[in-house]
Amino acid sequence: KVEVREVVDVIHAASQDPDIVALYGTFGQGFQFNTGGLAHIEEIRNALKVWRESHRVHLTPNLTYDKTIIRSSNGAPKPSYAFADSFMVSDNKGNLEYLIACAFSHIHMQKNGELSLFGVYSTNNFFRSFMDRYGIKAHVFKHGKYKTAPNAFTESDYTREHGMSVRSLVDQLDAYERESIVNGRGAKGFDSMVWKMIRKHGTFTGQQAMKLGLLDHLPKVDPLDKLLAFNNSNKEKESKTTAEMKKKIGNETDIAAFHASEKISFEKYRAQMKEQKRIKKRERHFISLLQKYSDRSSVFESLVNSLGYKEKISSQRKQQEKIAVINLQGTIDDALARKTVASLRKIKKDPKVKAIVLRIDSPGGSVISSETILQECKDISQPIICSMSNVCASGGYYIATGCERIFASPTTITGSIGVFGVKLDLTRLLQKYGINVQSVVTGPHSATYDLFQPINEPIRMNMTQNINRTYEHFKSLVAEGRGMSMKDVEPLAQGKVWTGREAKENGLVDELGGEYRAIEYARRIYTDDSCCEVERWPKSQSILQKIVRVQKKNKDDASSSILETFSSLFTVLPYLLFQQQQHTVPNNNNNENVDSLFQSIITNPASVNALQKGGMFLTIDESQALSHLILETTKKTTHPTSLLDPSLWRS
Repeated sequence: KVEVREVVDVIHAASQDPDIVALYGTFGQGFQFNTGGLAHIEEIRNALKVWRESHRVHLTPNLTYDKTIIRSSNGAPKPSYAFADSFMVSDNKGNLEYLIACAFSHIHMQKNGELSLFGVYSTNNFFRSFMDRYGIKAHVFKHGKYKTAPNAFTESDYTREHGMSVRSLVDQLDAYERESIVNGRGAKGFDSMVWKMIRKHGTFTGQQAMKLGLLDHLPKVDPLDKLLAFNNSNKEKESKTTAEMKKKIGNETDIAAFHASEKISFEKYRAQMKEQKRIKKRERHFISLLQKYSDRSSVFESLVNSLGYKEKISSQRKQQEKIAVINLQGTIDDALARKTVASLRKIKKDPKVKAIVLRIDSPGGSVISSETILQECKDISQPIICSMSNVCASGGYYIATGCERIFASPTTITGSIGVFGVKLDLTRLLQKYGINVQSVVTGPHSATYDLFQPINEPIRMNMTQNINRTYEHFKSLVAEGRGMSMKDVEPLAQGKVWTGREAKENGLVDELGGEYRAIEYARRIYTDDSCCEVERWPKSQSILQKIVRVQKKNKDDASSSILETFSSLFTVLPYLLFQQQQHTVPNNNNNENVDSLFQSIITNPASVNALQKGGMFLTIDESQALSHLILETTKKTTHPTSLLDPSLWRS
């Protein structure tokens, strides 16, 4: 796995490297590029724009957040080549591989390959009929007619508002992709009628795509090795003109612009970058030690100065400012809240951190968890800038309201300012299996989150009041954070979903741009150092760091602590493997399997307890909403390692 920021960092570094004269990307069915969403694609496309403009001085931030870009040796733009055996990989987000390829200066496709531009689409699941069949009732309380996440439980089809919301979002994202392809290819005359014909046509052959200007060349095989061989053969290069070489290779690529004589893989170049970072980190640590002891002793300071380290120490004193980037990714629950709060509290104590960039990629989650993170953000002294990734909606936007400035990509899915709560009722399901549940309560609200008790009027009224109160609080946060009145917020709320571009227009977002633009903004506004360090949180711990942590807890017997650490790792491994197999959902429609699943849920006390948590949710995604209700079921089942005990299987 490679993170998007690593891809971006490599492209930025290569654009500054005078030894790198061309960029070559391989796509198609042999590549299978997987990404979280269109905002990630936009980050990569922006990096490729930096590459294509690397012969000029520009303001787009690069790897070191410097504004000076090293020009290529001949002062010409560095070419970039994309090759694919076929551009037929397409999902509901469109042809993402081709969308990236359009940011390259040349696109090659195998002669018999195919190109699909089928467009963006969206699929939603509705479980109403399924739940009715098995006697499951979902009582939904929500505020916001466009808050469609709970529709998965209550509807069998799109409601008018749900359909309008999805249609608007799909149209916006599809328009962005069409615009990006046209701009990337420099295509003219691609109006709405042409795109309608493209959608209607279906799959394009290589020749058809080339006539439309969607491709540049159709080589029979990947031409990279032939180009490298040509540039490495001095005699051949001296004796033959470009025209003669084209005759040999075929009119399959732009030979004149290709000056590379050898290649280096992405993995190798990334490894070199990491090694350079490690060396620089060790150097900084060494200089820090010299600085530390120089401050304590004038004699040591004189010695250090005599060795020529005075300027380096002085320079490092000026370069101690940091920008902290906190990644907040996934469903906002207790675990994510604890992890984020822990990071914020550590950053708060570091005087070197001058600003924080909160990178949010979340469809939302628990109200309480979102509030916990928001209040921690408000309690910190450093300014916080929000950078929205693929999705920053509902609970994600709830947290973003506390940030001083909000950046979003044009394709970011955001908004969904609304709230809902769900109470599941499984009484009919129990009756189906002949189970009778009796309860003794001490008040009308005692069984609020009991799955096996029907809802009563006091519970209904109380949950409605809670939802309304939370919705008003959410709107007040938006009004305060965005400088709006509550009246102005209401048309933007109601659970409506917006793209980043729309959010910029209606005032929910300040600027369009990815993570690097947000970091550059923080550096420019809140630091005095163009080379300030970017520190990413939560910090991952190496095995060695974990061992050291265990050693500190048990100084009397360090070796015992180490053994316990590795013992724990090997103890939990079979449990994780078993859990992975145990909770894989079979891909079939066998009713017996479904019956068995529900029987296991309703007869397992731990499962019931997990489902009874209930609560209110800030989430945009139906699947995320469903996860809130059933995910904990798989976490609190009877410890499966007991089933692996060999003694259980002895006769």
